[in-house]
Amino acid sequence: MTAAASARDRVRLGRSIASRLAASTDASAAFVAGSSVVGLGSATSDIDVYLVGSPAGEERQQMFADTIRVDVTHVRLDTLESLVDRVLGTDLRSDHAGRTLSDREIALTVRLLTGDIVTDSGALAALRKRLDEHPLRLSRLVMNVWILAAFFAIEDCLGLQRSDHPNDLDGAALAGRRALVCAGKALAAAGGDLYFGEKWVWRQLARSGPDGFPFAEFQRLLRDDPLAVDPQAGLTALTSFAQTCLIATATLGWQGVGVSHWPAWPAGSGPLRRSPTFFPRAYDDMVTLVEPAGRHFRLPPDVALVWGLSHGLSAPSVTEYALGLSKEASAFAALTEKRCRRITTELREAGLLTEQGGQWGAM
Repeated sequence: MTAAASARDRVRLGRSIASRLAASTDASAAFVAGSSVVGLGSATSDIDVYLVGSPAGEERQQMFADTIRVDVTHVRLDTLESLVDRVLGTDLRSDHAGRTLSDREIALTVRLLTGDIVTDSGALAALRKRLDEHPLRLSRLVMNVWILAAFFAIEDCLGLQRSDHPNDLDGAALAGRRALVCAGKALAAAGGDLYFGEKWVWRQLARSGPDGFPFAEFQRLLRDDPLAVDPQAGLTALTSFAQTCLIATATLGWQGVGVSHWPAWPAGSGPLRRSPTFFPRAYDDMVTLVEPAGRHFRLPPDVALVWGLSHGLSAPSVTEYALGLSKEASAFAALTEKRCRRITTELREAGLLTEQGGQWGAM
């Protein structure tokens, strides 16, 4: 088998190796994971084999089948059981600092859920069943990873953008592109595509992105040089699109609502405008809007939804969309026309929204 073997061939090879290794090491279970298993992968992708309950303890090995690298991880069953317990027991709350699981642990849980089981005593199936019964717990953790990564990249982009050193604009462009890539990963996770690996964001959005998502614009912003014509406008275009992806994730995706319900990806020509310097962080109880090196606001999910929808629309149009979405999740159920109007007024007073012309626009 060559490095150009198909993804299906690599998965078959991985299953064969996992089966043989499980038998030779007395592992109680084995599964194959990685990009090829979930329909991604390239001609040089490796194969990841997990041996569960092997007497060898917890260790990693590397081997080659022809030119294909095979990474073998020995993991204890109680490690996976503890990991699933922690995933299902994690609360992401706006008044709690930090996160109890590392990115690596979350990625391993995704591999456990999406991997191809080769042999099993029943324990792996039981763990996957537990994860399947509470899908939002893991998907929120994955969304949170990418929301945070996007936020920190945006923070770098804005800081470098304001620098008076001419070479810092190149750093700002790099950070702005990374912000949009991470925001795209968050959006893919909101659509149920949880696999880690930034390089797969294009394929994940192409297959799992929301209906109506302007994928060509996403590609263009990442391909074009944001500094070529107007550096400030080019960098703002990156962070603005990232902001839209993030707020759709932090509201609809976080509540388990299909992000295809998001009504307006490009900014419209209406009077309401979100502040371009605030970016969302999602929690189980609130959505926090944070201005890098500035203010932050803790908003109930329905208030954050109204803010997110105010993207070049009129106030009546925002209300119309919000009322439609109020039927999709209990977190938005309290939205009424009166409440939407009050929310819009309060957001404007807080400086989170502007209204061009100072008038309530027509639909």
